[in-house]
Parts: sequence; C-alpha cells; structure tokens
Amino acid sequence: MAAIAGVLASINARQVLAHRPVRVAVMSTGDELVDDGSPLRPGQIRESNATMLAPLLAAAGCAVDHLGVVRDDEATLEEVLRAAAADHDAIVTSGGVSMGDYDVVKAVLGRIAEMTWMQVAIKPAKPLAFGRLEGVPIFGLPGNPVSSLVSFELFARPALRRMMGHAHVARPSVVGVTDVDLRRQPDGKVHFLRVNGEFGDDGRYHVRPVGAQGSHQLAATALADALVVLPDGDGVPAGTDVAVLILNLSH
Repeated sequence: MAAIAGVLASINARQVLAHRPVRVAVMSTGDELVDDGSPLRPGQIRESNATMLAPLLAAAGCAVDHLGVVRDDEATLEEVLRAAAADHDAIVTSGGVSMGDYDVVKAVLGRIAEMTWMQVAIKPAKPLAFGRLEGVPIFGLPGNPVSSLVSFELFARPALRRMMGHAHVARPSVVGVTDVDLRRQPDGKVHFLRVNGEFGDDGRYHVRPVGAQGSHQLAATALADALVVLPDGDGVPAGTDVAVLILNLSH
C-alpha cells in the first residue's frame, strides 16, 4: 500500500477510484452462550464464534462491529437485526440455521428478510443461510465453531471481498501432497480437512492433519493453516496429490 501511494504521488494522481471497507455486524445467537466470564451453568457454553469471526472479518479488510450474543427472544433479535441492517453493509450471524426444530433465528429472519436456507454437501459446515434484510446481505453461519469457520472461509469471506472490489476473492490454492493416509467414509459430501502445510525441499507443499476433525473441536482447528479438499469416497493414500486452500496467506 505504501508503494502504491508513492506511485500515485509520482504521477500526480490527486484523485483515485477506491472501494471503502465493508462495514459488517457480527453476532452469535443463543441462550446457551456465555460471554461475560461468569461461571457456566448446566447446558451453557462459552461464546467463541463471533469472537473468532470478528478478527477473520478484519483480516479480510472489513470494518467490524462485534455485537456479542443475542438471546433467543424474537423481539430482541428482530430489533438487533433491523438496527444492524440500518447502518451496516452486511450482517454475519452464527447459530440457528440448521434444519429441523424450531429456532428463533430462522423464525425471525424467515419473517423479516428474504432468506434461502441451504444444506450444502460439504463437511463440516453443511447448514448455511443467505438472504437480504432491507437490501443488506445476511450470511447465516452454523453454530458449531469449526463449521462456522469453514463456511465463513468458503462463502462469506469471498462475497465480502467481492463487495470491496477485490479481483481475487478466495484464499490461495495449491496442489499439495499428503504425507499420510487421509481416510474417510463415503457420505455424498466433500470434506474439508484441517491440516498443517509447509513447502518441502522438493518444492512441493506437504500437508498433515492437525488431529481431531470434529465440527466442535476448535482447539485442534486453531493449529491448522490450510484446508485439504477431499472428494467423496474412501480417502487417499500418502503421497497423493490433493487440493489445498492456504489459510495463512491472502491475495
């Protein structure tokens, strides 16, 4: 950026066209979430998703407003969402987008916004919602923390970067090689394995899984710096070429 400013000055460019950062409101939803440091009661868990998503949004170039936890109350949630839509360019929510049982998020957004509820054939991050509230895009991410992270990387982050005028919106991808067997069960889904990767002496990008791959196991995922795209099937043996999305690099 500094060199770009110097180039513009050297050609006497006094005005240039530019995209401003997208202002994004991010929130977690659910009565079970605790974000004030108080002791957990039965059935409660610590809020982590919005806390995780806020720096991811900032790293993508967005201006972020962390709205914290919104409780499972329809009137409160509607008020927060309408206020967010009034002075933000996009909204990111976490939780309440799964199919099945009644959920306050689905009830409210289904009533006040134009929403599409999806079941994407990937693992993790199967449930996903997208819509508009008064013209403002809403990205409804799943509540499981690893699912929330993966769905952000695959769907929300590219869209937000496109809104800011970026030509390259996805994470850098390479053809890597797995140093160990990557086994899985056929289930009709593409799996995104959390891995560590590094370039070896052979010039190739070598990957190994970080360990636990459950959609609730964020601690293991925190060690990952890449995702391996593993097609449906039984997996692949060590030494196989694999598609890799590198998370610690950005265009």
